[in-house]
Amino acid sequence: MSMMRTFKKEDAEGVKNLILNILSKEYPFDRSAYSDSDLYKIGDTYGGKRDSFFVIEDGGQIVGTAGIKEESHTEALLRRLFVDIKHRKKGYGTDLINKAITFCKEKGYKKIYFRCTDRMADAMRLCVKNGFKETEKLKVGGFQIHKLELSIAE
Repeated sequence: MSMMRTFKKEDAEGVKNLILNILSKEYPFDRSAYSDSDLYKIGDTYGGKRDSFFVIEDGGQIVGTAGIKEESHTEALLRRLFVDIKHRKKGYGTDLINKAITFCKEKGYKKIYFRCTDRMADAMRLCVKNGFKETEKLKVGGFQIHKLELSIAE
């Protein structure tokens, strides 16, 4: 039975292992495009009043993650949207996005941004399916970085 909830200190190792495992298996060439320093201090990085980090736990194992980080008073970043390969196509990604959107609305944000590389096609499709629109493409060191945006202003 899976359960979504807010990150707790004892999740740190499971979150780090899930994300680094997915990155090394599925996106080995993208490592240089993103810093992973936040993975070693999730509680601090996502611990602000207008930040949050959500996990999906299944059988005591972390199988999904999503973080929200304040970019400005009106804008938030959706980060670390990951679901374990064996747990995909079960709606977990959509659940995480919906939880993030609800959190952002409660905190008064007007826009949510998500950035990803070409290789993160599943995450990009999932965001678009949930209302995000691509607003920018940047070529950075052999990578195409996509910026997606969701307006949530009431």
